Amino acid sequence: MSINIIASIVSFAVTVGINFFLTPYLVKELGTEAYGFIGLSNNFVQYATVITTALNSIAGRFISLEYHNGNKEKASKIFSSVLVADLFLAAVLLVASAFLTFYLDLFIDIPAKLITSVKITFGFAFATFVVSTVTAIFTTAAFVKNRIDINSIRDIISNLIKVALIVVLFTTLPAKLYYISMASFASGLFLLAANITVKKKILPDVKISFKNFDIKLVKILLMSGIWLSLSQLCNVLMTGLDLLICNLTLGTLLMGMLSIAKTVPNSIGNLNVILGNVFTPHFTILYAKNKIDDLVDEAKFTSRIMSFILMVPYAGFMAFGHQFYTLWQPTKTPEEITMIQIMSILTCVTYVFSCQTQSLMMLNTVCNKLKLPVFINLSIGLVSVGIVLIFVNTTDIGVYAIAGVSSILMALRSIFFVPMYAAHLLKRKLTTFYPSIIRGWINFALLFVIFAFINSLFTLDSWVKLVAVCAAAAVIGYIISAVVLFKKSELKKILNKVTGKFKKA
Repeated sequence: MSINIIASIVSFAVTVGINFFLTPYLVKELGTEAYGFIGLSNNFVQYATVITTALNSIAGRFISLEYHNGNKEKASKIFSSVLVADLFLAAVLLVASAFLTFYLDLFIDIPAKLITSVKITFGFAFATFVVSTVTAIFTTAAFVKNRIDINSIRDIISNLIKVALIVVLFTTLPAKLYYISMASFASGLFLLAANITVKKKILPDVKISFKNFDIKLVKILLMSGIWLSLSQLCNVLMTGLDLLICNLTLGTLLMGMLSIAKTVPNSIGNLNVILGNVFTPHFTILYAKNKIDDLVDEAKFTSRIMSFILMVPYAGFMAFGHQFYTLWQPTKTPEEITMIQIMSILTCVTYVFSCQTQSLMMLNTVCNKLKLPVFINLSIGLVSVGIVLIFVNTTDIGVYAIAGVSSILMALRSIFFVPMYAAHLLKRKLTTFYPSIIRGWINFALLFVIFAFINSLFTLDSWVKLVAVCAAAAVIGYIISAVVLFKKSELKKILNKVTGKFKKA
């Protein structure tokens, strides 16, 4: 698990590094309006995942349970059936996305000078998604073997391929909007080849045979996975429509500003999901072996681990954000920087509270109890869209509503519903997980106050000063987090494990 966490963080760091250096360059070369369409094309892909999630998101759980229960023949049958279904889905999606791309300017607002570039951008984005649909089932091999670190290493390589292609394209040719999605398509092809290779090496005893296709198994998976698909629809309603609503109501310029504001928070937020997924294979194994007490203890500990890793960057970003954006987006006016910072903070609200409960949300999938969470999320999504549309059409704070309403509602979900439902699934008291979660809240409050105080002591008008002060603040923050979040016995145990590893090395 430690290896998985470290590999996931490294993969995240590479992704953030790409965004950090690339975003200001793209905004400068292509303009704010054009940059917004990169985020919007990714959101359209998110809409399409509603269709594929039903099958692929639940496949790993079923294959893992059968495999660890010794039924490898059944695991092989499930794998083969999902692969055939994915190939069929990919063919359908290829045709549908080609039609949508061709008539894209009829569905969204695109400046005349950008129509061709935006269509090509969307075309490559959809093609990448089609490839990832075929790739999805092969990623379950690392899940089944609890080797998420392999996926993370693979992601690092694919990101390096992506950034290398982007650098070559932008340095040797005139800047074009679609270079990003073109590079993503190339890295997607690499991921397909890599995932097939990994599956052959670490899960050879799960055989692939088209003769093993069983429509009944696909239906069973779909019946379970439909709830995850609806959950993905909820995510679209809560966060995936923000840029589209902005495009259709407030214009492409504000859409670009919102896209810039969400870049860093969403990058850190993706680490929430990555780390939550890291713990899921281990949770699944414990659940399959009916070790519920161990599973409860593991869930409590992972909640604090998540808080330890993520609260420092969240508090730091919110405290030092204005200076960061001033240096990161030098082409923006002070008023635009303030607007971007406010939208960023609003976006961060949900992640501050969900980082401690993200691993608990994985228990819904592990226990295959998805109906109630989906109904809750769907209700929140519909309410969020309704409130946003009201604010956009009746007030002058529409862009802040787009950034903040869903974020606040999802934060409330993480505070009240997620911990209680996780305890209910494991047949424990509803307050079981709150001691760990409340520690995380206290930790964040302390960190934010300390970071804000440190920020007030310095004039951070250069990258050298900002990085130096933030690095020192981070060291202080992690020391405080360790003391607040963990008991002395846990700290001693962790320290002994770390020193033991160094001694062996």
